[in-house]
Amino acid sequence: MITLLASTWWPPILQTAIGGLIGAFGAIAGGAFGSWFSWQKERQSVAAALAGEVEAFMAVTEWYQTREFISRGYRSQIDDHPFPVFEANVGKIGFLPPYLARDVAGFYSHARRVVEEFLIINKGEPIEGPSGIAMVENFAFMTSKGQDLVPELQKEAKRTWKNYLQPTESA
Repeated sequence: MITLLASTWWPPILQTAIGGLIGAFGAIAGGAFGSWFSWQKERQSVAAALAGEVEAFMAVTEWYQTREFISRGYRSQIDDHPFPVFEANVGKIGFLPPYLARDVAGFYSHARRVVEEFLIINKGEPIEGPSGIAMVENFAFMTSKGQDLVPELQKEAKRTWKNYLQPTESA
């Protein structure tokens, strides 16, 4: 009789324990995937927003023939915060692949320098000789970086969570 009682009580406990473990694993896995999926959407959003800002900056500098402005010392209205997307997302650049995060930081370093050069010109300080040449060279370097960066950011913005684990080109 004791053997019969012992054999009838453990199956429900075992089923409950197994069900609890499966439920806990499902909750943990679902939460982890949900967080990872949200991170992927944020990565795409940051890449798309930065691509738009870099592309717009490049278009404006081309429209106004900025190299000519710098070399001739023309004045131009410059906002104190010309890169609102970058400033708002600077802490999220790490969501991008390392090579792309490095290129974004490099581009904005040079772009910020171009803005500072315009602020110097706007103060009426003369830009001549090596300083003027350096400004034009910095602008040319920044333009080249921007032209390479926009397609890479656009490609990253289109990369979905399904193909995220595929290797990326590392420059």
